[in-house]
Amino acid sequence: MRLARRTLRPLLAAVVMGAMVVTLAPASPAAAKTVTIDDRMFGVHDTDPVAGSWPTANIGSMRLWDAHLAWPDIETSPGVYDFRRLDQVVVEANAHGTELTLVLGLTPAFYQPAGGSVASVPTDLNAFGNYVRAIVTRYSAANWGYRGIAAYQVWNEANVKNYWTGSPAQMAQLTRITYAAVKGVDRGALVIGPAFASRIAEQTRGVGFFYYYRFPDNRVPVWHYMDAISLNLYPKAFYGSKAGTPETSMALLAAARTQMRLRGVPDSKPIWNTEINYGLESGGTGASNAISYELQASYVLRTYLLNAANGIKRVHWYAWDKPSLGNTKMSFASTGGPTLAGKAFGLAQSWLSGAKLVGTSTSAKPCAKDSAGTYTCVIKYAKGVRRVYWNPNKKVKVTTAKSATYKMGVYAKKATIKGGSRQTVDHRPLMVRSKF
Repeated sequence: MRLARRTLRPLLAAVVMGAMVVTLAPASPAAAKTVTIDDRMFGVHDTDPVAGSWPTANIGSMRLWDAHLAWPDIETSPGVYDFRRLDQVVVEANAHGTELTLVLGLTPAFYQPAGGSVASVPTDLNAFGNYVRAIVTRYSAANWGYRGIAAYQVWNEANVKNYWTGSPAQMAQLTRITYAAVKGVDRGALVIGPAFASRIAEQTRGVGFFYYYRFPDNRVPVWHYMDAISLNLYPKAFYGSKAGTPETSMALLAAARTQMRLRGVPDSKPIWNTEINYGLESGGTGASNAISYELQASYVLRTYLLNAANGIKRVHWYAWDKPSLGNTKMSFASTGGPTLAGKAFGLAQSWLSGAKLVGTSTSAKPCAKDSAGTYTCVIKYAKGVRRVYWNPNKKVKVTTAKSATYKMGVYAKKATIKGGSRQTVDHRPLMVRSKF
């Protein structure tokens, strides 16, 4: 059964019209002063991640969603599991050194109530626990010689009706069942909380409702039963006349963090950005605003820089092989080869992987923004310092470090520069390498 994103993503009806989310969200206090970048932060989705269809990029992690690997695809009749496709994906991921996250929902037809759907609460919660244990047992390190699946996510978008029609309390129950099943088999595997969309106020309130939940029998908060929190940080296509951008996405993150903080979730709890793209229309049928290849590449670079600076541990782009969705396309539909945005995915890795993001000379926060709206990301690595500059709204001039040696833009071409020179910066991130 194909779970196509573009047919399963209607927005909730309530929309805060004309209000820019950026103005509503406070700055996040959760960003660390120094952030070490892990290769696994660079993640994607792919609808057919098997031999011959694997993305033409170095993928640190992959979230398995819309890949014919949901619960109904694996449990084909009660207690009967078909692992063939997932086995193929696990083998391919291991060959490419890619960490896998499997989304466990949705509900198979034979566990749906009368008149229900894949978004219904399963009628047999024991069956859900059995399914999770069967999956984790098969893909544990004990069976493969390596951990076939590193992380298990409870459900997709538990605040969107096409994916979940139950209550926050019922989703919390599934979360605790997942945690017990996973940890009972493979203590090293991670449990990721259900994903939550966050593009409008009603969805953000849904985040708060879920993380408010405490189990009546032990008063333990639901976040205790997960290793990381999941947010799908798609912005709307437009907020009034202004397009949703990577900076808007970070405002959504800040708003969601505020909701969780009010419910007692500690800032130290890891967060994964499990889906991201831009320009999505209501219903997820495509992009409402076509943008240039350079702007697409800029969005990719800005997304990974800002997510890293704000402490996000994984960023899973949706999707490598689905250029019909969103305005920022990683691959060409005709060839499957990388677009400029797809190449920018690799460029972001080359700038960030194995390095540290640190505060600037004027701010302890990585990727700080100055009074003119210009962002500066300071990246320290073994051979020196990379400073990345951009301004989403206008052209500005920046002064490079005195030890600067070269600059590089979205096309990844080096150009020698003089230390202390003035450089023009706009919405396209400009990286300047210096000795210190």
